[in-house]
Amino acid sequence: MENDQEIQALIDKYTLLEKIVNAKMEKILKTTKNLPRVEIKHRVKTMDSIKEKMVRKSANYTSVSELRDILGYCIISLFPDDVDLIAKKISNYFQVDWSNSKDKRQLIDTSSFGYISLHYICALPEEEGELSCLWFEVQMMTYLQHCWASIEHDLGYKSEIEVPREIRRSFSRAASLLETTDMIFLNIKNDLAKYKKKVKGDIHGSCPEVIYFDAITLKEFTHHNEVYRNFLNEIAAITNAHIAEEIIHTENLLLQMSFLGIHSFADMIDVIKTEHDLALKLAKDVLEDSELDELSSTVAYFYLFRAKLIDSSFEKEKIRSFFMLTMKDEKSIEQNTKRVIEAREK
Repeated sequence: MENDQEIQALIDKYTLLEKIVNAKMEKILKTTKNLPRVEIKHRVKTMDSIKEKMVRKSANYTSVSELRDILGYCIISLFPDDVDLIAKKISNYFQVDWSNSKDKRQLIDTSSFGYISLHYICALPEEEGELSCLWFEVQMMTYLQHCWASIEHDLGYKSEIEVPREIRRSFSRAASLLETTDMIFLNIKNDLAKYKKKVKGDIHGSCPEVIYFDAITLKEFTHHNEVYRNFLNEIAAITNAHIAEEIIHTENLLLQMSFLGIHSFADMIDVIKTEHDLALKLAKDVLEDSELDELSSTVAYFYLFRAKLIDSSFEKEKIRSFFMLTMKDEKSIEQNTKRVIEAREK
């Protein structure tokens, strides 16, 4: 094995390589579409760690330069199909030593308790100079696979043969549950994508009364329903404001809708028709003398809900309860309740 000075020189090269690879990894993830959340962990082995592995794996390695994990990356994503997407990007940006890379998702035995992940041995493209001869490891896995790996590591067992026989079944059950949960979450993601696509079609092709409000349908209704958009444009015209399309706080809106008995598209369209004049007047009272040049695409709901409260027979405490859904400040709750009651009396 090389002496300390030679090992340190190699560590220094990998430390320099780490900075270059970090920049490339960041670029890869930024330019990968439909990747909601990714976490990257990386490290360069210490001299003690390298020496320990060389002793432990003396039958496999004769030189430190043969090690492929002096620099190691762990890329953790939400779903199993994210792992494949990241792997494809990695293979486009780096050299991959396919003979030494492992897809443990394919290799793992059906009776094994181990976790599944994808391991690539990578290097910079050859045209990038002398550092392209340094190989490093990239592990790609889901958060649940990472969870298993962390627990497995802390418990100290890396193979089934090491585990006491009476404990093996529990290991297998735990691994099976995590793998099953990974697939359930993937199915949920895919089902939500299908549902969103169906909702877009329903908005243009189905009767509105059959579409109920949830986070997805609320966004589609706000962006595409003609009756709502026409009313929103009337409000924006008060100050010639631009409409900002981003929708936030969908949970608050859904809570308010449910409180007011607005459950479906048909319910909302009925509110727009019934409360149109009062809601528009309320908007003019607030906006006419303002200089606002941008309004949220959900601003019409504010005035529609306020108009519905005014026209309702709700007692004061029920009106307070409405504002308590989305407000924490007692003074704001009281002020808004008072305004509704005063508007009703006028």
